[in-house]
Amino acid sequence: MTFAHQEEKFKNANCNLIGLSIDGLYSHIAWLRTIKDKIKFNGMENVEVKFPLIEDISMNIAKKYGMVQPGESETQAVRAVFFVDPKGIVRAIIYYPLSLGRNFDELYRALIAMQTSDKFNVATPADWYPGDDVIVSPAGSCGVAEERMTGIDELECEDWFFCTKKLDKNLVLNEILKK
Repeated sequence: MTFAHQEEKFKNANCNLIGLSIDGLYSHIAWLRTIKDKIKFNGMENVEVKFPLIEDISMNIAKKYGMVQPGESETQAVRAVFFVDPKGIVRAIIYYPLSLGRNFDELYRALIAMQTSDKFNVATPADWYPGDDVIVSPAGSCGVAEERMTGIDELECEDWFFCTKKLDKNLVLNEILKK
């Protein structure tokens, strides 16, 4: 329901959503109709799920991708979020046990952070948000390390291997988000 409610936000960040459920097609139809027609939760109501929802009644996909965790259930998949880039590479996986709801702010933050890393060839530190400093790749030679320690203006270096730089929030968001 929350993914459907935030689908446009994710789409604007160049992310297409796909759902996977171990329920059958008719259960999906009933479940999706119930969400749209009856469920009111956290200020959301009349939510229509428009992204594709894959039926995995055999649990083959869920088992193959580790979505059935020991101790949770033999017949229910845990909530897992897979970040797959445009080249089909799984970049990150976040698992949530059945009893724990997903953190959608963190899912969105992770998406934007990975795209920022790709676009600007940087790394994002813990708890990074657009506008925060980013980490620059370590120097690849002694000469570059020396330059960094003697004052490249845009870098703030703690040591030759750990340098950060400012990355403007508007630049990040304009490059990442569809306008």
